[in-house]
Amino acid sequence: MFEDLKKIQLEMARKVSLKDKYRIEELEYVIGVDQAFLEDRIISAAVKFTYPELKEVESNFTIKEVEFPYIPTFLMFREGEPALSALKKILNGKCIILVDGSGIAHPRRCGLATYIAIKTSEPSIGVTKRKLFGEEVKLGDGIFLKEGNEIIGSVLKSCKRCKPIYISPGSFVSVESSIEIVKSCIKGHKLPEPIRAAHNLANEVKSSHI
Repeated sequence: MFEDLKKIQLEMARKVSLKDKYRIEELEYVIGVDQAFLEDRIISAAVKFTYPELKEVESNFTIKEVEFPYIPTFLMFREGEPALSALKKILNGKCIILVDGSGIAHPRRCGLATYIAIKTSEPSIGVTKRKLFGEEVKLGDGIFLKEGNEIIGSVLKSCKRCKPIYISPGSFVSVESSIEIVKSCIKGHKLPEPIRAAHNLANEVKSSHI
């Protein structure tokens, strides 16, 4: 089974583009996506903000049955379709999607953020609290994630007292733009505001169903 799943990831990774679909100044919205689990159900939340003002304009959530086990590096098969179901209703305009999950900083260059980008044809950025993949290298004033000679992401200490977050493009956005966009969405907390909002919404829904 794993070999077949790896083939799907590798095929999807070949579709990745690290060119910006939209210039940063063209972006109208940023959408945060996060999920919570309640027994055998997955709660997926998506919250849409204007960009760069970060005013919340719309949100949506779905509750689905979990159909795939938790297996590290294969989360897209567990969380991908539920995340898309929450996104579909609010995904319009020139958007970029911030995902609580990896982008190309993944052993097969295909984390959850990559899956979402390829399935929606819209740019996405993966943001994680722990490093999944890549060698940390200091270049100039920044710390980046590399695989071989290629930069696949970056490391950002987003607040003074917190551990760093790990940023990697999903697809249709460059490493440089990914860093700039995530930084512009940090407002005093560890995670960018759209992901924080999606996290909070998913957990509010979870609490209401306990």
